[in-house]
Amino acid sequence: MLPFEASTWLAILGQYNTAIWPLHGIGALLALVAVGLVVSGSRAAGRVMGLLLGLLWIWTGAVFFGGSLAPFHFAAEWLAGVFVAQGLMLVFALTLMGQARFGWPGGLAGSGAVLMIVYALVGYPLLDLALTGTPWAQLQYVGVAPGPTMLLTLGLLLLAQSRPPLILAIIPVLWALVTGYMAWGLGRWLEYLPAILGVGAFALLLARRFGRAERGLFRSTD
Repeated sequence: MLPFEASTWLAILGQYNTAIWPLHGIGALLALVAVGLVVSGSRAAGRVMGLLLGLLWIWTGAVFFGGSLAPFHFAAEWLAGVFVAQGLMLVFALTLMGQARFGWPGGLAGSGAVLMIVYALVGYPLLDLALTGTPWAQLQYVGVAPGPTMLLTLGLLLLAQSRPPLILAIIPVLWALVTGYMAWGLGRWLEYLPAILGVGAFALLLARRFGRAERGLFRSTD
């Protein structure tokens, strides 16, 4: 069970959002830049995306988990380390190594990417506001809160043109599972939706990765 109730969780988000205002706008701007570059298909898109996403994960880990959540959750510092590690992995794999190219893939992967990205940018806060009546100050926003940042990352990884880097999706999908657990523990039913979307995005990544490998195997035996 979680060491706090839903009201405490919302109060933590409220204090955090108030403390970092107006950095929510910068987080959203960085997310939009990453999306725009990746969709454009430019050669440098993956490198810039890795840097921007890395910064967002490191911020969320260090400031949200390591700062705001730490007094309320025994595992907050450990979670902070996991999120910072994910940010560093993104920077290393995509920015420094440049191991993946990105662009519009079309098909189911493209549709899934659009769904993840749109939900991360606007669906996460607006649905919570409209369906549960959560105040603006207590909502989760992309780039500065874990849930929307997780969905944004999985959505962008779906835009990899070949061999999606699955290792970069492991921590995001684990957070999707944690989100589902929190939905149950806090009684916040709407959080089941991003959890399901996150797991679905990971399933699409698996299908793309191993589907391509299987097709390549069949070609090599022809």
